Amino acid sequence: MGIEIMKKNLTGLTGKAKSGIQILMAGLLVFSSQLLYGQASNADFDRIKVSDGEVLFSGIALSPDGKNLAISAKQSSPVKIMDWESRKVVKEFAAGNWYSGSKITYSQNGKYLLLQELSYVDFSLNKDRQIGFEIVDAASGNQIKLFEKVQDVVISSDEKYAISLSGDEVTFWNLPSATKEKSFTIPNVANTLAISPDGLTLAVSHLITKADLKGDSRFYKRKKAAKFAVKYKQFVSFYDAQSFARISSVSELYDIIYKLKYSPEGNFLFNYQIPHVKAVTGKSPITTINMIDAATKQPMRKGFTSQSIGQPEIKLSNDGTMFAVNSRGNKFQEIHLYDYESGTMLKRFELGYRLFEKSEGEKFIKDSRPSFTFLPGDKSILITFGNRLVLWNLEFDQ
Repeated sequence: MGIEIMKKNLTGLTGKAKSGIQILMAGLLVFSSQLLYGQASNADFDRIKVSDGEVLFSGIALSPDGKNLAISAKQSSPVKIMDWESRKVVKEFAAGNWYSGSKITYSQNGKYLLLQELSYVDFSLNKDRQIGFEIVDAASGNQIKLFEKVQDVVISSDEKYAISLSGDEVTFWNLPSATKEKSFTIPNVANTLAISPDGLTLAVSHLITKADLKGDSRFYKRKKAAKFAVKYKQFVSFYDAQSFARISSVSELYDIIYKLKYSPEGNFLFNYQIPHVKAVTGKSPITTINMIDAATKQPMRKGFTSQSIGQPEIKLSNDGTMFAVNSRGNKFQEIHLYDYESGTMLKRFELGYRLFEKSEGEKFIKDSRPSFTFLPGDKSILITFGNRLVLWNLEFDQ
């Protein structure tokens, strides 16, 4: 579970062929799950105190220079900036004032912080997700722009633009003035977009129409399969960020896509998807993080899985050799760590709340959606878990 995904699109299959593949996939899932839970959970950790009181942390990000940590919280608590070397909070500012909390990321060079509202449920039947985003100056904490009820916002690598997706409109906003420069519409666009590190290409998720399936041999004389795809599947397209012309679409059909994210070098695209609630075949939906080759615009066989509650964190180590994602085990939330090239699971960290209860007599408040970040040197991962910061020491053999 969570090494390479050899995912077969079943929408074009019927009868025995489909049943056979489903049985095979179920068997592989059970086998991989046994491998996963047979691995020992690394329990070497430290607790780090950030503040007094009962603050529930929701997001964490390491600045590009590796010096500061930005930590967001639930219940409209202020964002805290911690100096990692001294482990002291050096500033606080009001941002991301959503009761449910926010994810937080630094822009490429650390000039801005982007906060994304955490919704209690990512999906909404037959509707695009609508949430809030906020861009603030990372040094002063001053608000640059607040977005309300949009699908997605990203900041370009050169930090010149914020790009928003609202309805069918993609808009480029100048930074730091937050003035609108240009926009264009993409019919049937869905929940997310990403811009390549060179700023030349936009990737977006789409709803599927009957017209999109014309000429696709997988749906030739298979009306039920086509109807299922239109209702419950999406696809990814690439657009020229200057001319807004469509370049191409990925041939694969995906579940509901909630996050597209380019790798730092721009050579591939992470695609986080979760099955539509009416298309889930098991008790617990398994979300997948597929990968798309950015050069060929075609799906890759490599991918990872997660059973995270809500949109998981998807992060590469600072040196690009490891991949981590939060998930859920039989009892507790977990962080899964993989060797990126081989897809082999290296370690998993079980967030059993009783491990963290006894800490100077303070009350521990658990939470179902931890956030995390790799720390400088990639020898540890810092995790937000309820009102705790937990430092997971990876302890690789020399």
